[in-house]
Amino acid sequence: MKAILFTWLLLLPLQIFAQGSIDQLMQERLHLIQNLQSEKTQKATIFGVSLEGRPTSEYQLAMRILEKDNAIIQKLQLQDRIDQSAVISENENYKTITLSQEQDIQKLKNALAQKGYEVRASQLEKRKFELASLIFFVGTMIFGWLFVKERVAFEMPKIVNFIPILTEKK
Repeated sequence: MKAILFTWLLLLPLQIFAQGSIDQLMQERLHLIQNLQSEKTQKATIFGVSLEGRPTSEYQLAMRILEKDNAIIQKLQLQDRIDQSAVISENENYKTITLSQEQDIQKLKNALAQKGYEVRASQLEKRKFELASLIFFVGTMIFGWLFVKERVAFEMPKIVNFIPILTEKK
């Protein structure tokens, strides 16, 4: 954007100068037309050019007017070409910028997808360790319960009888 602005500011004086040149040619043309009209007589004319009288001076003025017209047309064509090349150059710059931005966007999308994959992979690893820890904890609790159950006898306590008959039968 800065380059476009800088280029426009750089070429602005050239455009003003070119416009001044065209204006100057137009003023010269108008002056020549006025001279032609002042020299023209009331005799037969074709396109404002007299056929009788002093045809050489009127012819020379008419030729100078045509030369000025051709110079004006050439200047306008040159200005049009400059404007067209500026537009084409600007379009090419926009295309280049757009292509560069599309490439940057594609790189960012790929980087984002890669980071998403890495995050999912780390979440999977974390989940594996959590499940392994849970299984180990539950297994340890079950093993501990079974071990304690095996070692510690939860038998009914023996009742001591003081009656000799009952104790002998056993």
